[in-house]
Amino acid sequence: MTTTGRTSTNLGFRIPGLGWRITLGALRMIPLVLLLVGLPAALLTYLSTNGVALPLSILTVTIFGVLISALSTARYISKPYRAYGPVSVAASAVTIVYILVLLAQSTYTIAIPNTPVTLTLSYTELIELLLIVPLLSMTAAVVTAIEDARSLQERLPFDFPP
Repeated sequence: MTTTGRTSTNLGFRIPGLGWRITLGALRMIPLVLLLVGLPAALLTYLSTNGVALPLSILTVTIFGVLISALSTARYISKPYRAYGPVSVAASAVTIVYILVLLAQSTYTIAIPNTPVTLTLSYTELIELLLIVPLLSMTAAVVTAIEDARSLQERLPFDFPP
């Protein structure tokens, strides 16, 4: 067996094995699913059992939570590869779509029973501010994808220092 002598350790960086990245990615995915699916679904279920009209369906929250968690895990696993940029773009795009869905439902009207009073709550500005983070992440992912297409070795010493 002939080797070229070029390994990840003698190029100045250490890339964890694929098994370790999958294991750590799965361990990261568990709290993400709990945070992005479990808590919102439990809160929406509690609200619906108490007669409050839901601003979003539980199915919408579940689908987007699972997609964001899975793409975040895939991004973590694919970090040493050229697929990191496109997977990061996909994760940011799904997050942006989810926040835009939340933005469309950002005004909520509550009717107080047995009175002609209604209470309208709007959290549009908060949702718009939340949109900044995935937009910046999308920009960074596009730049990373372009740089990785030009030279993958350029990013690895910074992501996986010795």
